[in-house]
Amino acid sequence: MTPHPAAARTRFGRRSFLVGATGMLAAAGLAACGTSDAPGEAGDAQAGPGFPTSIPNRYGTAEIPSAPQRVVSLGITDHDVLLPLGVVPVGLTAWGPWESGVGPWVEPMLRGEKPKVLGSEVDPESVIALAPDVMVALQSALTEEQYERLSAFNPVVAQPPGTIDYGVDWRLQAETIGQALGKQDEVARLVAETQARIDQTRQANPLFQGKTHVTVRTDSAGTYAAYTKQDARTALLEQLGLTLSPAIEGLDSGGKFNVKVSKEQVSLLDADVVIVTTAKPTDVDAVRNDPLLNNLPAAKRGSLVLLDDYDLTMALGSATVSSIPYALDRLTPKLVEALS
Repeated sequence: MTPHPAAARTRFGRRSFLVGATGMLAAAGLAACGTSDAPGEAGDAQAGPGFPTSIPNRYGTAEIPSAPQRVVSLGITDHDVLLPLGVVPVGLTAWGPWESGVGPWVEPMLRGEKPKVLGSEVDPESVIALAPDVMVALQSALTEEQYERLSAFNPVVAQPPGTIDYGVDWRLQAETIGQALGKQDEVARLVAETQARIDQTRQANPLFQGKTHVTVRTDSAGTYAAYTKQDARTALLEQLGLTLSPAIEGLDSGGKFNVKVSKEQVSLLDADVVIVTTAKPTDVDAVRNDPLLNNLPAAKRGSLVLLDDYDLTMALGSATVSSIPYALDRLTPKLVEALS
């Protein structure tokens, strides 16, 4: 579908919206900061190095004429890249159990500001009410209809071509956001630092090399979903030298980031190390006593790792430039113990 030119989007979308919804914008709190600098209206943004820029996505192309001042984060973890770049979004999608909407690995970067926490389902009108210059929706399930409505107002940096919903590699996520903000150099540094942490962890733990792993999500009802190679958790573990169990890799996930496993198939979850995450923090006690999981050979030899720290569960699932170091600090000792 042919995207609207950025200039036309800005002239038509912002003018028509501001004329018709001045009161709603006031209620949305336009004094909220969009970056680490003093807040400014969208029209105050100045084109700088790297602008204008074009960023293709699965629905079209985001044409960004100048450095954005007001950013809304629609991807569930896109704020993990915005915040270390000094950009506090005016709104962000709810992710995790935290009141602020962000994990402890980036919460200090809010600097006391309180972005509007949006619902998990994208409501275009609520997003537009925040008057963003740019909307970032990389780690999302943004639909074409939502994209068209939002991009009629201002540019939307949506899922990259060829990616699945919630399946954008952490490097691509960071580099794309860096391009959208004109902060490519800062992003290159963040990516290099994160990759260095991964490489150091792998080098320090040669016992990880070639060991099979499965990461499974379960709950108190005993439903199981194993993460595939499309998932960020699996990608991170494989960078540490671990290998996804062939039993899970051989299942047809339909290109999704996890695959359902029935109770009759629980034996497929066995591996050299089995990492168990829970749907909610309150599921941990029930999962700890799950008879099927506890009957796996991995559990019997002490190689089943139940993550009872929900912040760690969320950091591992986020797998961003910000959460990866946090996850490695807490997960690595558990893996070493399980594989020793």
